[in-house]
Amino acid sequence: MGRHSWGVLVWAGAAVVRLVLVALPGHPVDVGAFHAWAARLAEVGPRAFYAPGVFVDYLPGYLLVLWPLGLLVRSFPFLAPEVLKLPPAVADFAVAYWLRRLGGPRGGLAAAAYLWNPAVLLAGPWWGQAESVAVAWLVGSAWAWHQARHGWAGLLFALGALTKPQYAAAGVVLLLGLAQGWPGVRVVAGTAGSFLATVVGCGFLFGLWPWDLVRLALGAAATYPYGSVNALNLWYLLGWNWKPDPTGALGLPAGVWGTMLALAAVAWAGARVAGRGEVGLAALGAAAASASVFAFATRMHERYLFPAVPFVLLAWSWKRARSWLWAAASGVLLCNLVYGFAYLANFPEYATPLWKAVWAGFRWPLPQAVCVLSVGLAVACLGFVGAAGKRGGATPVPWGRPRGS
Repeated sequence: MGRHSWGVLVWAGAAVVRLVLVALPGHPVDVGAFHAWAARLAEVGPRAFYAPGVFVDYLPGYLLVLWPLGLLVRSFPFLAPEVLKLPPAVADFAVAYWLRRLGGPRGGLAAAAYLWNPAVLLAGPWWGQAESVAVAWLVGSAWAWHQARHGWAGLLFALGALTKPQYAAAGVVLLLGLAQGWPGVRVVAGTAGSFLATVVGCGFLFGLWPWDLVRLALGAAATYPYGSVNALNLWYLLGWNWKPDPTGALGLPAGVWGTMLALAAVAWAGARVAGRGEVGLAALGAAAASASVFAFATRMHERYLFPAVPFVLLAWSWKRARSWLWAAASGVLLCNLVYGFAYLANFPEYATPLWKAVWAGFRWPLPQAVCVLSVGLAVACLGFVGAAGKRGGATPVPWGRPRGS
């Protein structure tokens, strides 16, 4: 069997597995919220969607995906809730496609490793969450940027940020690392025009002014004002899981400490990769930013490590990361996702024998060990970025210069 045949088999098999997982019950709270929002969008349209008394903690990005699904479910009710889990399953293939196109000599292997990654399969097709949708927009933005399609890069980045604003910092580091020299960094800033136009346009579609979007984003973050929301990270390790982050620690609120640590790590990663014009290093910087925000910031959910996996795989495809690094990122993310899913065992209306059994296994010191690994993963990524940033200038990209350069 030739290489092409093996590739078709790998991708087709990944599609079959996703169809099976989509048919399984997803996370009842999240899928239930998506179902309700899709139905409301089909009923009142986007402009009247946000209204007093209606709980919505998402920006318009993912709602643009749910809107047509709501119209479909209204016509064919039997498709729900399974059809609402399709977007992340489909987005997985978009992420894999971009990994293959942006990837180095091992780009095809990186795409296959992503498609068959247990954590990826759990987060999207089974759970039903939108992590891969946001990552697909962000990685697509990086590809558009490297093809000198800066307008498209800004548009796609805006859609990613409007889907999961928590991942915007990693996306910025990725684009900065792809820029070639400081003139290229200034061009990254030049994508702000299409970015802002997309943000404003989406806001107007939903009847929101730009300041309404800011208020909505801040309100969404305030929905869970805790040190950790089942994220096995530094704040869980320190005892802040479901503990309000305004609570003081060493003279400052925990939320302030988390913000300062996360911003410092992201700034370090961005500074080390900016202007290098090297895909592998840019991806490693984005992975470091993603892992650091997850490990050090407060109000993190168990899923928010997700972007680190495809970014580390992209870095690995260019031989900028070791195999153990993406295996470690995948393992830590998987443990976090299983913990978050098994947490349902605490609620009689959602508890199942499976998750009760799994939850019984999450006793000290297992969660604490995963927390240590989460912090270690962030530190390791930052260390590799720092070491790589000391080496020479940008490596020419063998798959071609950007279009128009």
